Amino acid sequence: MEFELVSPDAYRSCQEIANGMLDQTSMATHKGTSKLRANDALTYLNNKYSPQIVFYYAKPEEDYDDWHIADNQMDYLANVNAQFDMRNINIHASKLVTVDEVFARKISGFTLFKYALPTLYLNLSTNNFERIAFTALHEYSHMYQSERDPDYARVAALINTSKFLNMSYPEEYQPLETEANIVASLLIVPDVSLNADIRLRNFTEMRNKYSISAQALHNRLINYFYFNCGFDYRMALQATLGFRNNNKEIIKQVRTHLRNSREV
Repeated sequence: MEFELVSPDAYRSCQEIANGMLDQTSMATHKGTSKLRANDALTYLNNKYSPQIVFYYAKPEEDYDDWHIADNQMDYLANVNAQFDMRNINIHASKLVTVDEVFARKISGFTLFKYALPTLYLNLSTNNFERIAFTALHEYSHMYQSERDPDYARVAALINTSKFLNMSYPEEYQPLETEANIVASLLIVPDVSLNADIRLRNFTEMRNKYSISAQALHNRLINYFYFNCGFDYRMALQATLGFRNNNKEIIKQVRTHLRNSREV
């Protein structure tokens, strides 16, 4: 999860989007929001938008043509899909394509909205399944917003087409990418779940619960302490490092502060 400190208004907007997606997921799965996990959101959104999912993978240039037509390509795709199943991540691709290494290093995923059903492209090159799930939720955020707002849909289409063509897009559209990153992080670690976890779990336990990297949880905690708890940035960072380093004194202070704030 990339970290970028945004304005309170922008973050509240992201929370509203994520909460809307979580509410829909909750209704579809008959689970309370606090019980939802990333895979619940992936399953619901995949059923809602029914995109064709395509994996892409970088191969050395000298192997490109041979790989593209290799007889074992479908076996490889089936194996990758099975690895997502093993990790309880509901992502299944119907197609595998190869791209050049420069493209794979730059683009983690994109969506083409050319047809009635979108095509979701996800980068396998990192071999990081949690990162791929994050990218998928980022793209589903674009789909959700595009459904609600025709103007957003036009901009999202431009951004994703620019990615596909390996071209830059206008800088003023970057906030849509930042928004989609924040929404994805809120879907993976919902506010209501994190509120309870901070009071009960240590950093490692939270990482294991949500199957995310240490840096992803670090970024999520900073945002939570800063935007949800009213800490200034220095305090939010200190609280986050306290959990990350298992500093029991800081953790106790944070929990006491949150408990007292709730009681006021």
